[in-house]
Amino acid sequence: MRIFLLITLLIVVCSVSGYSLEMVDSLALTGRNSLAVSALLELLRGSNIDRDPLLFRLTGIYHATGREDECILLLDSIERARNIDLSGWKISLLDLSLRQEEALLLVPEDDILLRFWLTRNLEDRPVSGTLPAPENIAERAIRSMICPDGQMNKGQIDQTVDDSRLLPFLGDEVCDELEITLETAGSWWDEVAFDLAAIYENDRFELLQVKRERFLFSGTIEMWEERLDRGGEISAIAAMMLIGLDKEAWSTSWRIIDVLVEEGYISNAESLAVVSNDSLFFAGVTMSILRETSRFTDLLTFCDSIADYSPDSLRARAVLYRARALRALKRPAREYYSIYHEFAEGHPWHPTASEAAYLAAKYYDSERNWPAAADAYMTSLSAGNYGGALAYWRGGFCHYMCGRGNIGDSIWVEGIRAYPFSAWCDEMLFWRARYANRTGNTALENALLLETAQKHAWEFYGLLAAERTGSSAEKIEYPLLDLSNDPVTSLAVEMMKDGYGAMASSMLYATDACDPGLRAAALSLMGEHRECLALLRRYDRELRSAGVGMLPDTLLCFYFPAPYMELTESTVSGMNIDAFIITGLMRQESYFNRLARSWVGAKGLIQLMPGTAGDIARWYGLPTLSGNDFYIPENSILYGSLYLARQNSAFNGSPVLALAAYNAGPGNAAKWMEAFPLDLSDPELFIEQIPFTETRGYVKHVLANAWLYSEILN
Repeated sequence: MRIFLLITLLIVVCSVSGYSLEMVDSLALTGRNSLAVSALLELLRGSNIDRDPLLFRLTGIYHATGREDECILLLDSIERARNIDLSGWKISLLDLSLRQEEALLLVPEDDILLRFWLTRNLEDRPVSGTLPAPENIAERAIRSMICPDGQMNKGQIDQTVDDSRLLPFLGDEVCDELEITLETAGSWWDEVAFDLAAIYENDRFELLQVKRERFLFSGTIEMWEERLDRGGEISAIAAMMLIGLDKEAWSTSWRIIDVLVEEGYISNAESLAVVSNDSLFFAGVTMSILRETSRFTDLLTFCDSIADYSPDSLRARAVLYRARALRALKRPAREYYSIYHEFAEGHPWHPTASEAAYLAAKYYDSERNWPAAADAYMTSLSAGNYGGALAYWRGGFCHYMCGRGNIGDSIWVEGIRAYPFSAWCDEMLFWRARYANRTGNTALENALLLETAQKHAWEFYGLLAAERTGSSAEKIEYPLLDLSNDPVTSLAVEMMKDGYGAMASSMLYATDACDPGLRAAALSLMGEHRECLALLRRYDRELRSAGVGMLPDTLLCFYFPAPYMELTESTVSGMNIDAFIITGLMRQESYFNRLARSWVGAKGLIQLMPGTAGDIARWYGLPTLSGNDFYIPENSILYGSLYLARQNSAFNGSPVLALAAYNAGPGNAAKWMEAFPLDLSDPELFIEQIPFTETRGYVKHVLANAWLYSEILN
């Protein structure tokens, strides 16, 4: 009813005072697409606003909901009515929806550069005709892509590096040139690499820099030592360089040996062991080689043969490798995790002690063995900081669950101090409030709940704390966005207009030449919600990791869009499931990307598995989905909603259990319900006991999404 009144009010306001871009954006972001399109068409007919930002938004609404064909028909009618060419917008729409073959049909034969862009993912990309002089960065980018490897001159390379500031994928083209000339180029190679490093980050580029330094035999010992933990070929090169720079110090290092063996340089490791004439070093090398060659039974026997009077370092290594052998041999988990914990307790100085204890703690945590988990987390935290904020959160929780609430509370206090903006801070604050309640300190409880609600307004426990304290809900605001005011966003509009929509999306997601919030907003308005949410999530992580904050409230309207709200509401009408839950589910499963596909084969907006979709079809007499059927929004939302509604009914209307069943399977949800029954007045206690880390997070995220959507859309 409230939504109906809101829409009615908007219609009345618009009829009196005219449409505004803020209103259009708020309608689109909350899924009121019909109203948003009507508003944009009205603005296109009679407004003095620049046409291109309006078309950017118009195509974005249709692209966001997988209705590109409808948009193309609408653009056709606008073309006829206004006698203008909108083919670039149509090409961009088709390119963004991975329909490049259809897009090619709209491109003139002589537009070689655009045709090359649309065939960029094909191995055979014939280029015929004279290439025109590039008129903009998009065309320069394509010229760089067309240029055969090794054929760029220094001026072209410098220009491509400069263009990489806006289009980071061009760094790949520069890397092609650097790889070919790595051992033949003079100082210009290092100058180019230096300039590129300021704007481009990539594993391949880092490896090229490392290979160049190896070729020049440059770099400090400290720099190469840092690279030992980098992994892959970089670590192997670092190990070789360290031996070359200081053979006496590094040729008998187990750390060096482990790197070489893990990267396949077993003969090099064996040679170092033989040359050393050190029986203890040789024993450590043997353990590493036996593990890497999968001779786990021999490794177990060898570790057991290490004498008790051996040096502590060798005995510690033997214990660690014994646990690894047991794990590889698939012995009962309690055997090797108990050894991991004993190893960390006995050898807290060892560089892997914190990690070993943390792995043991996670295992005991999943088994709900709270005392053992509490002890292992404490060992891990004492030995280092392997698990970071999560180790503090779960370590405190396990102490709380086994009656050591005072210790758990002190762990949370330290965790909040060490990681004030971590993704686990709202958990620690909220459960500190629970402990305060347990001890009768209601004043502290209320203060902590209010702090949780204020500092973490859009996170699970912040929302739960707001409900418990009656705090005001987070207010989502929709700013006025003038895309022409910033050179990057205005360039994105131009690219979309010229047929380079996918390039515009790539630029907005990857460049650092513009504020990330503004880039995310532009991505959202062009219907690229997956890229928008991924960018904002990365921005949020960066702020938290730097210890300076979290995602600003001003960006929440773009972080919680609801492009499919109209379709979702009509689909779930009559079902025993809430449209907000389904919207929250879509956000969690696919970031509203209808073409999403997981590595296990789940497809579409709600990430349906083919087997699950088949069950739904059989239960409800619906068509069996196959092929591209999974990527049609109507199918995904209908089948996913029916499945979640079925789980909701099976678990007596509990969204917590329904979501747990959706993520981990109804069998697991039923087993958990039997082991630790859900108290409807205390859902968070059930959630935090779920053994699967992924499912715990999944339930909290979807519920938080749903609660926020309820506030936003109501």
